Amino acid sequence: MQKFFLYSIAIVALVSCKQAEENKAEETIANNKEEVNEPFQLYQMSEMASFMEEMYAEHQVLKEQILNGETPDSLSYNLLNLHTATMTDSSDYDERFKNMAKVFVEYEEKIVSDPANVKAHYNQAVQLCISCHQLKCTGPIPRIKKLLIK
Repeated sequence: MQKFFLYSIAIVALVSCKQAEENKAEETIANNKEEVNEPFQLYQMSEMASFMEEMYAEHQVLKEQILNGETPDSLSYNLLNLHTATMTDSSDYDERFKNMAKVFVEYEEKIVSDPANVKAHYNQAVQLCISCHQLKCTGPIPRIKKLLIK
């Protein structure tokens, strides 16, 4: 009879543990469902950030063209967006930025208008990007440096 009693207690204990584990698993699943149902916050780029991403992609193409000995005959992006696109922080659109943007536009136009010195003009434009970002938004500098032609 004692053995029967011990076996009964052991079975009850195992069933209780199993039930507790199932309850814990159900609770975890419920908690995960709550996390999934929360609205996802998607980062919205400013017009300027989006434009700079476009220019970065296009400069990768320009770099390849120049390395292959080709000379670009036009730029596929509108440089005036540097003066019209809304910035993430509107206070960044100051005189220093305006002056750097003006010089950047000049170098970019020389990439097309002076094919004999295309590599130098390209690198000057990229270097100007780096200089401007050293003053305002340092995060993309390592990425921009990869655009330089060595």
